[in-house]
Amino acid sequence: MSENFVKQLDQIVAHGAISMSIALGDKLNLFETLASISSEENPATPDEVANKLNLKPRYVRELLCALACGEIIEVDKNGDKFWIKKEHQEIMIGPNKNKSFVKNSMFPSFGNVFHDIVGVFQKDGPYGMDYSSYTDFYETMSTLSQAYHKKTLVKDFIPMIGMKERLESGILVLDVGCGNGFHVFELASHFPNSRFIGVDITQKAIDEAKGKTNGHKNVEFLCMDAAKMNEEWTNMFDLVFIFDACHDQCRPDLSLKEIHRVLKPDGLFAMVEIDGTGNCYKDKQEKGLTAAAFYMTSVFHCLPVGSNSSDALGLGTMWGIERGKKLLQNSGFTNIKVEKSPGFEVNCVYLANK
Repeated sequence: MSENFVKQLDQIVAHGAISMSIALGDKLNLFETLASISSEENPATPDEVANKLNLKPRYVRELLCALACGEIIEVDKNGDKFWIKKEHQEIMIGPNKNKSFVKNSMFPSFGNVFHDIVGVFQKDGPYGMDYSSYTDFYETMSTLSQAYHKKTLVKDFIPMIGMKERLESGILVLDVGCGNGFHVFELASHFPNSRFIGVDITQKAIDEAKGKTNGHKNVEFLCMDAAKMNEEWTNMFDLVFIFDACHDQCRPDLSLKEIHRVLKPDGLFAMVEIDGTGNCYKDKQEKGLTAAAFYMTSVFHCLPVGSNSSDALGLGTMWGIERGKKLLQNSGFTNIKVEKSPGFEVNCVYLANK
């Protein structure tokens, strides 16, 4: 049994190394470039890839070798030329990369804050981490959201929550924790009669969103704490979203009370969250290694940013459906339902009215 456990640990190390190699290759635009200049019939050398990217050939060769040994890309029998299988290219390349590929890019961000997280764990350490500590995390999360939701947001999710007709007619929509605006832009382009406002506490994310607004006249982005939204917004919004962001709030209870305030009496609140039970034993039984990945993400990001004040609730990623429903009830919401939705397989969707 102990030998099997040692083998398991060795596999974990190997998978971790491969994951970091994927993240580095993606950041360097290695996969896009390799696919553009090579094929199984005409594979590329490290020098050719490096020259195209203006990188050092020796480093590129080492990374290509790591990826080939990890069976992410292909290598010829001489170990000198590389390519990507055709059937794998749509998973690894383009604006709609597969979510399982994109997830690898989260780990370098966690590595950047590793020693800070050690400090947070200490009794006399800081409460948590500030959002600004996670340099390019929000860019990764935007790409991940696109990988999860691009194909299903308009086609499946909007009809499932029963808002398609109202969005087509024209309503006012708020996206809380909008990041750099993927969901806002996606919905705004399909529902031009509706107006969309995105708010986020991170100025960098809002700046990025504002930089993409050209051509979209029905969108607006504001840097704002969801727990203290504009006073004049009372009973203003027909539809309010939170996509995977409630558990990151230090005081999600205050944010939910604010959302209840700004929602119209006949409006709908839709909150997309991780589908957890709040019990790690049950999560392990139901989700296996996927649960481990979510708890790890919570340790390095969600829990620290959601604990960064003396009065924080510190929910973490896997806070669980029952606690979510209770928070909504305590915030004044009624008719609370929790649904599954196509394309949101790791999530659940809370639907509630004022």
